[in-house]
Formats: sequence, C-alpha cells, structure tokens
Amino acid sequence: MQLSKIVPTALAIFMLSSILSATEAAEKVLCVVSSDVDKNTGRMTYEMDEDGRGIKHIYMEAYENGKLTERKEVDMSEINGDGIILHQKDKYVTVRLYSHNFDEERGGVLYLDTLYNAVKGERREYQIEVAKNAQSEIVMMNNKKEFNNMKFIGKKAPIIGVIGIEKVNFTKN
Repeated sequence: MQLSKIVPTALAIFMLSSILSATEAAEKVLCVVSSDVDKNTGRMTYEMDEDGRGIKHIYMEAYENGKLTERKEVDMSEINGDGIILHQKDKYVTVRLYSHNFDEERGGVLYLDTLYNAVKGERREYQIEVAKNAQSEIVMMNNKKEFNNMKFIGKKAPIIGVIGIEKVNFTKN
C-alpha cells in the first residue's frame, strides 16, 4: 500500500473521531425542574468526558420568566456525603441531593431530601437511580420509571402559606 493513500485515510479517521468526541462533549439536559408555587424553572444539564465514559460536568440553571438568572457547576465530589443544596429559603434547606455511592462513570443512587413541614421539622426523601441507557445517555429513574421532569408541589397551611414540599412528581416528556 502506498504512503500517499494511508496518510489521507488516517487524517480522515482522525477528523471523524475528533468530530465524534466534540459531539459527545455537548451538554445535554438531564432534567427540568418546576413547582406549583411560582413560575420559575430550573434545569440540570450534563456533559460527558472526552471518551464518553463518564460525566465530566453537571450544571444547575435557574430561570425566571424564561431568562437564565443563574448557572453554577455542581461539585460532584460533594454529592457523596453531605450532598449539595439545590434550594434554600431563609435558614431552611428545602431541597438537598446526596448519595453514598455516586460514580461519574457508573452512576448510582441519589437521594432527594425535601423539607415536608417546616413547622414540625419533617422531611421526606425520594430515591433516584442514575445510569446510562442503551444510547449511552445519562437517565434518571424513580421507582424504575425514567423521568426528565421534576415538579415540586408545595405543602400549604392556612394563614401561614407554604410550609414545605408536599410531594415531587417525576414525569417523562
């Protein structure tokens, strides 16, 4: 085989693999977050590492009236242990996400800890499994059902108003 035929072929393979790697690194929406308390929404997005084996970055985005107001990267090392605070109102941590076994390549079980009743100090917890699907995309499941939307339903008390989170609805679009 001639060298003049090998070099263009090798160059074409290199360019194709570079394009595929760049495609793998694109951000994808993991979940859209909303509530019945206000019209604000949030999004969790992720980006895979260069070889598509594990999660490189997870971002939390907040939107008010459809406009991006905040974007921060989640420190994945904080998920295992005390977890990360997703929402806090005054001194109350209303939503926290933590795990005991989360791994960027294999996923794991996450726990969504919510403030159910601030008056009594009651909390509720939801279990979320994170894994790759057949297309190597990251998916989240609750009760073995895949979801990409979380809607928080406020717990309301007469006179006081919202005192916590009644429940979280997990749905797929």
